[in-house]
Amino acid sequence: MAEQQLHTITTFLSLSESLETDPAAYAQVLHPEVEQIEYPNLLHKEIQRRSFTDILDNLRAGRELLLNPHFELHRAHACGDGTMVVEAHWHATLANDIGPLVRGQVLAAQFCMIFELKDGKIIQQRTYNCFDPF
Repeated sequence: MAEQQLHTITTFLSLSESLETDPAAYAQVLHPEVEQIEYPNLLHKEIQRRSFTDILDNLRAGRELLLNPHFELHRAHACGDGTMVVEAHWHATLANDIGPLVRGQVLAAQFCMIFELKDGKIIQQRTYNCFDPF
């Protein structure tokens, strides 16, 4: 079961890093009632909550702002309740200036993501990002 869950999660991360925005692709891995929660970090001072549609909208925005985003998985741990905890390093190059960030700058962060699955799809993702100073 953990292998199936990890496959679903890595498929989701691959779609995300490719900045794919086709809802049909995400429908294979995201539950229709998915909730993505991003806890406060250097980019977002408040908790961000995203639905299926909001996740796609966020990726569309990412297409305008990021070049070559990439997740490098460090470890994944299956918990007894079916939750998966994933640690990864993420980086991307900025395509445009954004506030104090400048085009060509590399943005990087350590991610801890907690995934809950229902019916073989991600129903909730909680993300804790620790961005490198910029």
